[in-house]
Amino acid sequence: HKAIRRQRQMCIRDRNIMENEISARQKQILVLYYKEKKTMPEIARQLGVCISTVSRTHRRACETVRSRLRSYGLLG
Repeated sequence: HKAIRRQRQMCIRDRNIMENEISARQKQILVLYYKEKKTMPEIARQLGVCISTVSRTHRRACETVRSRLRSYGLLG
């Protein structure tokens, strides 16, 4: 039961980060990149922005997610 409870807590934290800690555009780029497996040039074309904008937004979103996971004690 402890393992299931910890997994639920982690899911809630992950969802909280995705819903409240990063912008809608950052979330969109992360979903396109990781879930839909699109490349940065494909994402840039789809969103009508430069590849550098996609790259920068992706990097900042990842930095925020890592920072929040560290604050929850889930990363070293």
